[in-house]
Amino acid sequence: MDHVVGRLGAVYPGLAGQDVRLLERAFGRTRFLYLRRDDVLAQAVSWSRAEQTGAWYAAASGEIGGAEPSGRKPGYDAAEIGALIERIDEHNAAWERWFASFGVRPHRVRYEDLDADPAGVTREILGFLGLDLPRGRAIVAGHRRQADELNAAWIERYRRESARS
Repeated sequence: MDHVVGRLGAVYPGLAGQDVRLLERAFGRTRFLYLRRDDVLAQAVSWSRAEQTGAWYAAASGEIGGAEPSGRKPGYDAAEIGALIERIDEHNAAWERWFASFGVRPHRVRYEDLDADPAGVTREILGFLGLDLPRGRAIVAGHRRQADELNAAWIERYRRESARS
């Protein structure tokens, strides 16, 4: 966000430091969605795997994508997972501070709810945005969950090792 509003502040210098007004000037009516995950450990494990393999998403078609898949086998790294948990916590806290400082009340979406009911959560988001699903259209997930037994094993191992510390 800092990068975006910084660049826009250069275009609209009279609004520099007024992030929401700046965003609305550049993009029109602006609404905010805040997607976050309750299970920060699971998020850190997924992030670690994606960083190692380059596989950031899996399409419903089976296509794996991201930056440039490395083909590298992921390896458990407790230090990396711990650092990512800290980074995620910092990012979440920063968003909460930003929302509070500008009086923004975002529509909050829990990743776990989106994962469990993508169509229902998408309908809620459309409602928040004041949009209707076009007649005859269905909501179909374009991606599939990547987490698997390896994620579960890393999560359990991290919890077990952390409990000993």
